[in-house]
Amino acid sequence: MHTRTGRILAVAASLTALAVGASASPAAADDAKTGRVLVVVANFADRAHSDPEAMRADALDKYFGPGDSLSTYFSETSRGRFTFVPAAKEKVIGPLTLHQKAGCSNLRGVREDAEAQVAAMGLERKKDWDHLSIVLPNISCYWSGMGSVGGRFTWLNTKNNTVSETTIRHEFGHNIGFGHQVRYKCKDGDLVDCNDRAAVAGRSPMGGNGGAGLSANQLIRMGWLETAEHQRVTGSGTFSLKHLYGSQNGTRALEIPMGDKQSLLLEYRRPSGHLDKNLDGVYAYRVDDGKYHTAVPIVLDTTDRNAGVTELRDDAAKVTVKVTGQTDDAATIAVGLDGKTPAKDAAPSTAVAPEDTADTTTPMEVTDPAVPTGPGDVDETGTDSAHQHAAQDEATQNEATQEGDATDTAQPSTDAPSGKVGHTPGLPGQNLAATGSDGTTLTLTAIGGTGLVLGGAFVAARRARSRRRATQSL
Repeated sequence: MHTRTGRILAVAASLTALAVGASASPAAADDAKTGRVLVVVANFADRAHSDPEAMRADALDKYFGPGDSLSTYFSETSRGRFTFVPAAKEKVIGPLTLHQKAGCSNLRGVREDAEAQVAAMGLERKKDWDHLSIVLPNISCYWSGMGSVGGRFTWLNTKNNTVSETTIRHEFGHNIGFGHQVRYKCKDGDLVDCNDRAAVAGRSPMGGNGGAGLSANQLIRMGWLETAEHQRVTGSGTFSLKHLYGSQNGTRALEIPMGDKQSLLLEYRRPSGHLDKNLDGVYAYRVDDGKYHTAVPIVLDTTDRNAGVTELRDDAAKVTVKVTGQTDDAATIAVGLDGKTPAKDAAPSTAVAPEDTADTTTPMEVTDPAVPTGPGDVDETGTDSAHQHAAQDEATQNEATQEGDATDTAQPSTDAPSGKVGHTPGLPGQNLAATGSDGTTLTLTAIGGTGLVLGGAFVAARRARSRRRATQSL
């Protein structure tokens, strides 16, 4: 029996932290669960896979193989709480021949055609499968993959009868409700002096790093951190932050209040198993009003895109953060609140459950991603690139639809001004999930200008609050 993949789960655990004033985050319990994926190799009416058997074999390995596959990735990142499994006995079916000719935009037509053909084979949505992933022949599109945010569908653009594992992970990240992970760069660690440049952070597949695990905010969103592993700071002190994917018990996500319903979330990342091979340090995320799925990575003004943070401050909020030590198992973090210097060698305090501000939005199914306004690439190589936006293809945009059929697999945001899910910086409210380039090094596509507007509004709000508090102190 397959349970819903969007529900939050957690397992009780004990707290072992060198901390003062930390309190445990609530979590709900649930059984381990799976998402059933129907992988379909499909040919266009006028273009086919050159070697369909090789394509099927590659897809089988990339989706469900024992190595670096979709299945093993989510099993490892969730620590056994969840994985994707094949929906069909054959695991990968096809090739099917679509009625559509090769093209980049008619995603709805491709999806409806493929879904109708598999239904005729006795494989029905919900009854037999949770996700439909359509593996297409190589087409000259700016995207290597598409996925509906908070939905069931992914479209993969292949090359030489292979599909990118990085792209698969990224698109299924969209399916479970995540947008593109676009960063803020803060000069000299000043949390007020941050810009909204549109480079992605590389902290997870949603930020263009297919070798990284999910980040702490994403694990919290999915309910894949235990109650005692997510701690909130309530007073100045020194805290032990365990390796996010390590084996040690203790705090894996440390949340620091910043005022105005904002907080700073810290994680410690190091190589572990198949994950995080190019990450080593403490990483920070800005959380707005408890919405962990839209948390924004904070990076320092450095050319090393994988560098962690060392010191952060917000003079207006009177908050300081300093990484004072790192070992294989944990980082030591000194946190100052209300202008108070962190106490040294403080004994652990008793964890107190905080007010429940968990990110628990209502599931909504997104049938197809909206077609982009243009291939405005977001540079993920560590240097910033400008967003460029072309005119929208209205004919194709009209083909994108939403249905009120609640998905079994995600809890996407429904608070976007557009009224659509997936409204995050770099993925502004159009349910788009486009992955550019060849899928080896992801160039993520952001649609429209809304994401940048939101980023600018965020920084402006922080600066305005800084000015207000400075004025009040005079």
